[in-house]
Amino acid sequence: MARLETRAEASLSAECLAALEPTRMNGKIADVYLQFANSEPAIMAYLGMETSLRKSSLSELEIESIKLLVSEINQCDYCLAIHTMKSRKAGIDAAMQMAIRANRKTSNARVDALLDIVRAFFNKPGPISEELLASARDSGLTDQELVETAMAVSTIFFTNITNHINNSQSTVPAAPPVV
Repeated sequence: MARLETRAEASLSAECLAALEPTRMNGKIADVYLQFANSEPAIMAYLGMETSLRKSSLSELEIESIKLLVSEINQCDYCLAIHTMKSRKAGIDAAMQMAIRANRKTSNARVDALLDIVRAFFNKPGPISEELLASARDSGLTDQELVETAMAVSTIFFTNITNHINNSQSTVPAAPPVV
């Protein structure tokens, strides 16, 4: 059960409601967004970053790989369920999903380089090593893509921890356990 109030759409500012409009499905804004909207500045910042992320040079497959890994690291069952579904639509099959979540290499060297950077953010706080940066660049990652990787991590980290505060429950099937 959600722990944050589910705001009524009518109680939201016109600006917030307009920003949430693209999230509407079947005529409804998901309750989780209406719960996050308890802070309109926070939901607006998140939605702005998500809009920018969709315009970034990272592919949908790369973005969903990052979101799946971060959700696994943070043990956010809500986001794992959502991004298991979304990653499938982005072309990530069950074997690759499991490899990402279990910290194994995938068959995509570029994705592996992105995920190595993401793991470093969580496993070894502070600057990433020159070796890791060189490896990322050797895989073809540009400075723009490295910055956009940080943005992708930021957006999913926000939803992960806000879902932990809220105890958000997904309506889509749970992600399978890691094997």
